[in-house]
Amino acid sequence: MHESPVAKMARGSVLVLEMQDPASRNALSRGMLSDLREAIGHPDAGVLGIVITGGAECFSSGGDFRELRGTREDLLYDDAVSQVVAAILASDRIIVAAIEGPCMGAAADIALACDYRIAGAGAFLQIPAVRLGLLYNPEAINRLRRRYPPDTVRRLLLTGERFDGQVACQAGLFSRVVSRGASAGTAVRDLAALGPQHADAVRATKRLLSDLETGQASPPDWQERRTELLDSESRREAVRQMHARFIHKTEPPR
Repeated sequence: MHESPVAKMARGSVLVLEMQDPASRNALSRGMLSDLREAIGHPDAGVLGIVITGGAECFSSGGDFRELRGTREDLLYDDAVSQVVAAILASDRIIVAAIEGPCMGAAADIALACDYRIAGAGAFLQIPAVRLGLLYNPEAINRLRRRYPPDTVRRLLLTGERFDGQVACQAGLFSRVVSRGASAGTAVRDLAALGPQHADAVRATKRLLSDLETGQASPPDWQERRTELLDSESRREAVRQMHARFIHKTEPPR
């Protein structure tokens, strides 16, 4: 029986995907990439957020060199990485990378496709492709160019600079840094604040952001979707709850 290198753990409406191959420092084998793609692309209906983590020591050392040949055959490996990235970008769930220790190469590509990244103290991100004599996947470079500051992308790709801590935050690569070992727990708590009543709004917002990023957003269609949500029962219930809280706070003591 195949034992998946990616453990799936449900935390209420949050799905935690933990890469588990400590011997290779979570090197991204094709099996691991396939399991990530499947889990991200087909979550249970009640899942609102997904956390990708490598555990407490290492997010991932990047490409699995046991499966690379140093020839054009490696384009097939690039395709496997691109499929994980495509699943993240196509998802209408919130996807967070919880990074401890190294996040390198293809793993950095995957983390940078997520909605945001929480890093534990001591974590770092690096794409050392040029140091391996490699022009990184042009499709990935174009996506990074659209999403991140030009100076950051050039530093990341031209010299393979290592970004860690507050430097990575200032460069826009890490969203925030927390205590060592706390990244996954922090990400789960972030996402657990959302409940089923928020699902439609979360998914619509995620899809609109994706459409805007790719230039595919149709303003009339999205205005129509916004109007539908304004008339939804979940919206009415949220407003009722806010009214109740406001009245409770402003009611004079008796």
